[in-house]
Amino acid sequence: MRQLQSFLLVKNKPPNEDSMKRLSALLVVLFALVCSHASAKSSNYVFTGKDIYESCTHALKGLDKTGEYDDHRFGACAGYIAGIVDFHTVVSTVESLPVDMFCLPRNISTAQVIRDVTQYLEDNPGKHHDLAAYLVILALREAYPCQEEAFSK
Repeated sequence: MRQLQSFLLVKNKPPNEDSMKRLSALLVVLFALVCSHASAKSSNYVFTGKDIYESCTHALKGLDKTGEYDDHRFGACAGYIAGIVDFHTVVSTVESLPVDMFCLPRNISTAQVIRDVTQYLEDNPGKHHDLAAYLVILALREAYPCQEEAFSK
């Protein structure tokens, strides 16, 4: 029981309703990731850097109004990146999981994050075969590194 309590500690506070909600959200996200991974393995489909690059290229055409774009790909790009950012936000609130992989400015727009990820993918075409989630995190880590003190929670 003590191990569970120490796992649930959020910002040096004992478990409460708020920390239980955070843990529940984390478990739901982890469950979804496990299920999607199992599904991806069984269908031999994984969202790669090439996939996210193509989707985000369409998203930028829509955001910049520079050409025709596919709504589905626009949504895939924005949703995928927002999901990773949201997951990072949830996980970084649980003290026992130090995951300050990147530190986004408070008022950054989704459009700017899409631009940064797309630019990283443009600059690193040799990585397009890698897992998209990994590449999005690398792109955000490069664009928005955390200060040293962020790691010493």
